[in-house]
Amino acid sequence: MMGMVFTELLEMVESTFSFSTVDAVIARSGTRGTYTSVGNYDDAELFAIVGALSAETGVPVPDLLHTYGRHLFHRFYAMYPKFFDIHADAPTFLAGLETHVHTEVRKLYPVARPPMFTLEAAENGTYFLEYRSERGLWKFAHGLLEACCLHYGGAHRVADITDRSGGEGTWVRFEIVPA
Repeated sequence: MMGMVFTELLEMVESTFSFSTVDAVIARSGTRGTYTSVGNYDDAELFAIVGALSAETGVPVPDLLHTYGRHLFHRFYAMYPKFFDIHADAPTFLAGLETHVHTEVRKLYPVARPPMFTLEAAENGTYFLEYRSERGLWKFAHGLLEACCLHYGGAHRVADITDRSGGEGTWVRFEIVPA
């Protein structure tokens, strides 16, 4: 997993909780604890850090992942506004996620394995966004998606979530409707 995911997570922990919480989480997780934004790290380290953060704070892992997704969307926008500013609304942005954003990510970081997203338009302004990833971080994707909808003025919202992977969270369908 890309190092930026780790560095931004630890930044969020420090700003939300404290620097001492970061230290406690790193110690509890048994991970290396030092990351660079351009590095590539084992997925298991992220799960260990989030698990340790949950144990340290009492916040359930799914809630932490969701909150982190919302946080990271804002950081992505702060770092890469050009990816967002060319789109008028959330569905337009989401439609180009694979072909534009993830293509650029793969060019910059050939070892990156971002999740796959497909967007399907339905009736009455409804869209279905499918998330697929062996990591099962759908709660993280949900947080990103909610923040995306709010970023574009809240004209859309997530209305329903269906796990098509039998509870593993590796194939999830988000129903996005006009707000």
